[in-house]
Amino acid sequence: MNLSSSPRDRGSLLIAAMILTLAIGISLVSFLKLGQTNLRISNRAFHANAAVNLAESGLEQAMWSIGKAVEGDAAAWQSWTTSGANAQRRFSGFTYDANTTGFVRVHVNNYALGAAPEIIARATITPASGAPIEKWIRVTLFQRSLFANGLVAKDTLTFSGGNAVVDSYDSRQGAYNANLGGGVFNRNDNGSAGSASVQVNSFTLSNSSIYGNVSIGTSDYSGLSVGPNGLVGDFGTASGTVDYSRVTTDFTTNFDDAVAPAVIGNTIPAIGGATTLPLGGHVAAADGKFYYDVPSISLSGAPSKVLSIAPGNDVVIRITAPGGTTGVSVSGNASMQVLAGSSLELYAESDVSIGGNGIANSNDPAAFMLYSTRPSGAAGTQSISVSGNGQLSAVVYAPNADVTMNGGGSSGQVMGAVVADSITVTGGSEFHYDEALAALSTGNPFGVATWSELSTSAQRATYASLLNF
Repeated sequence: MNLSSSPRDRGSLLIAAMILTLAIGISLVSFLKLGQTNLRISNRAFHANAAVNLAESGLEQAMWSIGKAVEGDAAAWQSWTTSGANAQRRFSGFTYDANTTGFVRVHVNNYALGAAPEIIARATITPASGAPIEKWIRVTLFQRSLFANGLVAKDTLTFSGGNAVVDSYDSRQGAYNANLGGGVFNRNDNGSAGSASVQVNSFTLSNSSIYGNVSIGTSDYSGLSVGPNGLVGDFGTASGTVDYSRVTTDFTTNFDDAVAPAVIGNTIPAIGGATTLPLGGHVAAADGKFYYDVPSISLSGAPSKVLSIAPGNDVVIRITAPGGTTGVSVSGNASMQVLAGSSLELYAESDVSIGGNGIANSNDPAAFMLYSTRPSGAAGTQSISVSGNGQLSAVVYAPNADVTMNGGGSSGQVMGAVVADSITVTGGSEFHYDEALAALSTGNPFGVATWSELSTSAQRATYASLLNF
């Protein structure tokens, strides 16, 4: 048997081998090209993500400056170029792997805060090879109200003694429960109270009544403890009933530290007797307010011991007593009076006790605002006690202090809003949340209202001229 191949057979085999080699070569080339294409796509996707992060960094720089501007920091827009109501800045020098670089251009409309600002960031990433990658992001802001809710505790909210009542009214329409005509009264079941703690029973309602809404930080209802006669619901809700459609779980909110304004003011001695502010000869600051640095306020005894804010004047008092001491004390028949058309902002890191005849401020909680400047994480504690005989109207923002409120016994009424680390409402007093405070945003931080990526040519064209620098 002859096993040798003929020349024709050997030629056919060679051709087949060449075809197979060619096919393998084409496959290998295609695979390598596919790999290169995937690598380019992967790199561009990576750089696109980097561009988004870079744009976000530019937005954060603008937000930082806006926050400092709200605090009155004159250096808030240092290194920015400003013109009219606009500010812009280019941040460059960003480097990435494989010789890739980046920069971001940021434009802020209404940087002077005459209206809610708008921020547009244009980030550019330039790889070692290939076209640059850009991401454009636009955000609009809104100025948050610190008092969108009536009683808000970072930790615990406790109704002690039972029989307290929470509801709401709108001071823009007049006094609480005023007859508005047509059988309508200025009294609503939009009261609100909440604890952001995730601990069990962080909100203790006892046998009190909330005509409105409750918010708790736990993911279930374990954060709320209700006594046998406690209620949550509208005005028609029976005692001992909780309307769980009015209870919100997973409640979170911001508890930013309060900072006293940095405006230069007048330094005066401690206030211990009858005093009317502003004092004669003192001049208001550029914002129209009179600023005072005072070591302490201590009023007690006779009704003549009154601190009064003269009609038509806005006064800011910064208590300089350190934390761990008593900076404000009002007791006996003494009082603080915020007369018609005036307002008082009080900033203190020290303990505050306002009792006696309390605060008289014409049923306008926003006319007396008490801010705790104790920073988060500070050693020790701060105690704020606000009470009075009869009616008390106040707004308290003390995210790192313990607040106790008592409207003056079973007939007492407290109106306004309170934000604190812990809140204790004592006695059988009534708390009426002023719905007008939800619109009180002056001097408060800004939050993001909308976030959108400008991905089309038409969307970018609107802002192209603003970001061409």
